[in-house]
Amino acid sequence: MSLKFKYFFLSYGLFLIQSSAQASFVYVPFEHLLADAELVVSGTIIDKKYSEKKSTGLIFEQNPVTGDSYIKETVEYDAFFTDYELHVDEVLKGNVANDVIQIEAGGGCDDEGYCRRLSTGYELEEGDRVFMLLKKDKNGVFYVSVQGGNTVYYLTDDRKIYNHPDSLEYINSQGFDNNRRPAPQNLIEIKEIIKQQKYKDHQ
Repeated sequence: MSLKFKYFFLSYGLFLIQSSAQASFVYVPFEHLLADAELVVSGTIIDKKYSEKKSTGLIFEQNPVTGDSYIKETVEYDAFFTDYELHVDEVLKGNVANDVIQIEAGGGCDDEGYCRRLSTGYELEEGDRVFMLLKKDKNGVFYVSVQGGNTVYYLTDDRKIYNHPDSLEYINSQGFDNNRRPAPQNLIEIKEIIKQQKYKDHQ
């Protein structure tokens, strides 16, 4: 099946608000992303499937004189998602009831092979070993990345983490250097940061 890609720089809900208001994803120190995460895990993707769901977004207009943006209307539309199953190998922060968790990402494909991708999304495949900073979605059903492809990393055999180059795009043409790495480069360093954050929280 040949895939026909449609690149979408707007997504559902909050993402629409961020992109339309020119706020987009900005650089956030890795330590802050760790602090915001409800669950920090490493593991292996064991299943991947696409789904289509109703979603709500906001349409903005911009005042040509002041440059201020305002909400014009709320719209409902069919959004594409990718649902992953992650076998959790190690929990660095938070708790899970089972060793398999469900993760939802924006973007996906329909039955005819048309695919819609997000500029700040990520695309994982079965068998990928990953390290992820997660939080519950607004409905409390799925886990989602704390900040799109910026908190989804691949994991090497020696427990180093690295970004997938295709996931390093910002909206509004603000690009990443494909060689950019998070400040900590392996799970040992990350565990130490989490340990220090827990200590500060209990002081």
